[in-house]
Amino acid sequence: MKILQLELQNFRCFEHKVFEFSEQFNVLIGDNGTGKTAFSDALRLIIAVFINRLAEIREDTFCDKSRIQDSDIREVRNQIIEKKLPVKIVCKSIINDVPIEWFTIYRDSNDVYANNNYVYSDRNSTNVRSRSTSQDISPLADSLREKVNNSQNVNLPLVAYYGTGRLWTVKKEYKEYIELKNSLIGQPRFWGYTGSIDPRANLVIDWFRFEELEILLGQQSSTIHQAISNALYTCQIDNWIEMNYDSNEDTLVVKSLNGNTQHFTKLSDGVKNMIGMVADITYRAAKLNPHLGADVSKQTPGIVIIDEIDLHLHPKWQRRVVEDLKRTFPKIQFFATTHSPLIIQSLREGELIDLNNPDLLPAAEYENKYQEYITEYIMHTPNTNRNDRHQQMMETAERYYQMLENANNTSPEELEKLKTELDELIEPYSDDVAYHAFLKMERLARGL
Repeated sequence: MKILQLELQNFRCFEHKVFEFSEQFNVLIGDNGTGKTAFSDALRLIIAVFINRLAEIREDTFCDKSRIQDSDIREVRNQIIEKKLPVKIVCKSIINDVPIEWFTIYRDSNDVYANNNYVYSDRNSTNVRSRSTSQDISPLADSLREKVNNSQNVNLPLVAYYGTGRLWTVKKEYKEYIELKNSLIGQPRFWGYTGSIDPRANLVIDWFRFEELEILLGQQSSTIHQAISNALYTCQIDNWIEMNYDSNEDTLVVKSLNGNTQHFTKLSDGVKNMIGMVADITYRAAKLNPHLGADVSKQTPGIVIIDEIDLHLHPKWQRRVVEDLKRTFPKIQFFATTHSPLIIQSLREGELIDLNNPDLLPAAEYENKYQEYITEYIMHTPNTNRNDRHQQMMETAERYYQMLENANNTSPEELEKLKTELDELIEPYSDDVAYHAFLKMERLARGL
């Protein structure tokens, strides 16, 4: 599964926007409020439409997230609040080598779809209802589901979303775990989609806790366990390469290359996030495609969305995390947001989407550029090699010199006013003796 293009119409802050994507990694940057979260939510919504049809999931969270909500309608605030309809999300993709396009739409019950400029006041919002429509997606989803039901070894696309609340600490009771399994119709392979668009899902941790019970119920777990170990070994997250569950202490334990062990909960948040995410992606892949065996992380296609990929990561990991994930999951297409210049520095051509600057930048503009260059010219934050106080002092000195230059043509009355203004101008920097004294000497040299 690869997403080729995503088109948004009247979705939150986007009036109309078309995104095109790299095959393996896509990173969005932009100021707060430019639409990074809106993009991520739109992408997982349109994917959920397909997965919901494929797996026939009863889970309420999944069903709700596959429908456009009232809060997704773009608002224009003038004297009254106007909401723009229709809201439409269109996805062009390739699934199992089949090109496919589908969309979901939210429109007024009386609206003719051709009228793309329809506007209504929020006072009439009760006349609005949501309607999702799909093109070509139902036959493909039904065909895949039929093949799975007939025990054919067809590859199912993985879907996962990891939000900023991911710390992998929520535990379910076994009863809740079974209830979630029962929310699926028919196929245990579809268990890999459970909670997949929940930003705080931790399916793999629950599985580790209940692995022994799964074995008693006849579920095969050794291949899954080996697949997770293989993925962790490939990713090399601070040299932690294995996870196990300690039933005596009711906690996950990780093992390093040199044989040391540590409680998962005692790891730093950055390490915990990365290990938890890699293990969760692999577990979902193993449940969806058990026929791929212990090498499932390298063979499973799909979509993974990561909000703030640099979350809790040390700078040295920020520089390598993109390549680590590519190497560990070569057939997964990643979509991530970031505010880190180190993440941008590690990208290749076509992998950066700048919401402040819609034109995609050539790789030469950011690949391997030094950090100050990226922050100033790509992230639009000037003078990054100086702190704010130093910059203010430079600007003050320039203004000070300009005022001194203009003093030659100044009347005696204006000179007295100028002296006062010069004193006030440099007063905030009196703690910097050298700076303060230098400007004072310049003034005295000019007889002021």
